[in-house]
Amino acid sequence: MRTWLVSLMGAACVFAPLLSCAGTAINADKVAAGAAVYANYCANCHGEQLLNTSGGGIFDLRRLRPDEHSRFVNSVLNGKSQMPPWRGVLSLEQIEFIWMYIRATVDR
Repeated sequence: MRTWLVSLMGAACVFAPLLSCAGTAINADKVAAGAAVYANYCANCHGEQLLNTSGGGIFDLRRLRPDEHSRFVNSVLNGKSQMPPWRGVLSLEQIEFIWMYIRATVDR
């Protein structure tokens, strides 16, 4: 039993960095997809690369906190204030990619 446990722990030490790198590559692809969706649908109002220089009461997406995911999704789907609803235009997957892009940009 002990030999099996030691072997399992050794395998975990070998493969953990590989799994971590694979997860990072997948997330990087999703962040890149989010950047593309953001550029196509959001940048016109919210600014290129999240840098809103127009003012005018447009929400600065850099102010979104990590715990405001549901608020973000709700606002994108249903609109809010000056922002139109994007339900039926953007898929939930695209909205998640935008969220990942925002988080990756803000959390650097």
